[in-house]
Amino acid sequence: MDRVVSFVQRVALRPLAALFALVTRARGWLYDAKLVRTYESRLPVVSIGNVTAGGNGKTPLCMYLAEVLLARGLKPVILSRGYGGRQRGPRRIQPGDSPRLVGDEPALMVRSCPAVPVYVARSRVAGARLIERDGTGNVIVLDDGFQHRALAREVDIVSVFAGTREAIDLFVAGELLPLGRFRENRQRALRRASVIVIAERRVVAGPEALPDLDSRLLAVMPSGASVFRSYLETRGVVRLESGEALSPCTVVAFAGIANPSGFFDSLRALGFSLDSEYDFADHYTFTERDLLELMQRHPGVPLVCTVKDAVKIRTMAVEIRERCAALDVSLKVTPADAFAVQIVRRIRGKLGLSGPVSAALPVKSSG
Repeated sequence: MDRVVSFVQRVALRPLAALFALVTRARGWLYDAKLVRTYESRLPVVSIGNVTAGGNGKTPLCMYLAEVLLARGLKPVILSRGYGGRQRGPRRIQPGDSPRLVGDEPALMVRSCPAVPVYVARSRVAGARLIERDGTGNVIVLDDGFQHRALAREVDIVSVFAGTREAIDLFVAGELLPLGRFRENRQRALRRASVIVIAERRVVAGPEALPDLDSRLLAVMPSGASVFRSYLETRGVVRLESGEALSPCTVVAFAGIANPSGFFDSLRALGFSLDSEYDFADHYTFTERDLLELMQRHPGVPLVCTVKDAVKIRTMAVEIRERCAALDVSLKVTPADAFAVQIVRRIRGKLGLSGPVSAALPVKSSG
């Protein structure tokens, strides 16, 4: 019966996917033919985005790239749409800004990368112009910008989530929304990318623990594509109020992110026992009532969330903060030096800098 329903749904959705394909192809052609105006910033722009709907690890990749650029003497500025926030911008985010105002991911980036200015703007062109006027940096890192072609860029980085068999199956199928997960034609999109970063399952591990890539995934990558891999490192679970480490124990895990299974599995890998798992919608706006209900259901048990969720909880009542902790993780790319050299070389060309590109400087972890 399920197969019959699935077949009927696919038949019903196919015309919509065909219409979506037509619209995205026409839009792409207009940009490729330069019939739609594109703003060329005087600053080099590095875009990080995806080709499929859902979580692909873009935000942690933005923070990692910002640290890579800082370590090599550049001055990156992150430009975000501010998804989920009320602020339309363009505006530079301040450390005390509420996630409800500027969005949870920009608020996280400000906290995790205090040396990197973060701006929000619904219009990325307006955001780039404000960054130019403010003079706060010499490289714009455009968060979630792959389909936003109104702003020209020197480097297009595409993050691909390949952490589950279902994600790989959907990527290999290559079907457009709403039939599949793709925002535009897979092959045309990937050929436009400068760099592809394959994000593994979101479980903390070192590069030596990365599994072999699925051969089907590699088979659909464009010939000659620059492909890298990302993984997560952790400094453990940290209490929100005191900043102290939480030793492995029984906890309640909750998350408002896409693909939360990696978060839950990471806690288990660190020795924590999960009393319960709560999977909220991506970008869910937590309220004090939500947390108080969890506390009442699980008296005395610590509540553990992701760092993205934690930015929404840090301003809540002290009794909530004392019960909550966050899994402190940072993303890394391997091979790190080759990734850095490829990105920095293109940026330095735009800035008119000469000389060898150093890839040996240390990269700090995001806090």
